[in-house]
Amino acid sequence: MKYKKEVTEIINWARLLNERGYVTARGGNISYQVDEDTILMTAHDSYLGFLEEKDVLEMDLKNLHQDNKKEFSSERFLHLEIQKKFAEGKVVVHVHSPYTTAFFEYFDVLEMFSFEVKFYLGDVSVIPQETPTVTLIAPVIKALEDSNIVVLKNHGVLAVGKDFKEAFSLIELLEEQARVNFAIKSVGKIEKHQNQKSKNKESLSLSKYKMLSQEHRDRLAELVNNDSQVQELGKKYDLTCTLAVKNQDSGEAICFYYESGKIVKADGCDTAEFVISGKEDILKKVFNREIDPFVASTQGKVKTKGDFAKMSKWYPVLVETFKLWEKAPVK
Repeated sequence: MKYKKEVTEIINWARLLNERGYVTARGGNISYQVDEDTILMTAHDSYLGFLEEKDVLEMDLKNLHQDNKKEFSSERFLHLEIQKKFAEGKVVVHVHSPYTTAFFEYFDVLEMFSFEVKFYLGDVSVIPQETPTVTLIAPVIKALEDSNIVVLKNHGVLAVGKDFKEAFSLIELLEEQARVNFAIKSVGKIEKHQNQKSKNKESLSLSKYKMLSQEHRDRLAELVNNDSQVQELGKKYDLTCTLAVKNQDSGEAICFYYESGKIVKADGCDTAEFVISGKEDILKKVFNREIDPFVASTQGKVKTKGDFAKMSKWYPVLVETFKLWEKAPVK
């Protein structure tokens, strides 16, 4: 077999998913884009916990041709659409992780109780399902534009990653937080909070700015410098640095010059101690708080440059700063 190494990798991760209880019996499926024209995909009705080489099938993307004795997973059309849409997503994993599935049967919003989870998951979308096989693909694709993991209501979880470790870690973190939420809810300590995406609707009536324009940068600086909580945190944590945001499509940028939390200057320079760069459509979602900036970074939707271990000490002030961005929505 030409892709023996990659097939072995699929088998090993499939068994780990089964050992962790994320898939059982004949549930779940995996695809892996191994080169520009070829995807490996688990066969229909295969048992991921006991996967064999014959259960991993090869598809020619140019001709959508298969030369196999078995059928591809019934979710093959979903996998193909994801692989075509997200070039950076080489691995697609669909599982039936039990705590996550159960949680979203009864609750709408998952609370995040660790910094790691806030960085890597953000707000997780829940897509309703009406059939045993995902047939409404468009809503899933749209949700994956904002996050690399999505819940399929009554049907499990789907994660996308540049490799298996990345996709697996998102599934693992989400399942852990579902368990934590159940534990805390069992002692009555959680209140139902409004989803961030619902909150965004409140900002629709605000004036909108051309992204990264002088008016946009002036408004952002004004919001930061006039917010007493951000200023207090900026002094406490000595937020002193330069931070730039760059549009990869247009080359436009904003650079903020911080001194103890106060923005003393803002210009269009694209070189700074810390640089966040991304495609225009993603940056618009970041500025409008449809995607959390930290999650956009950890999931690879934006690129970051700089010593972000150093930046972690400024986390409290940056969290509050980024919240202010939605008060200056972009169009």
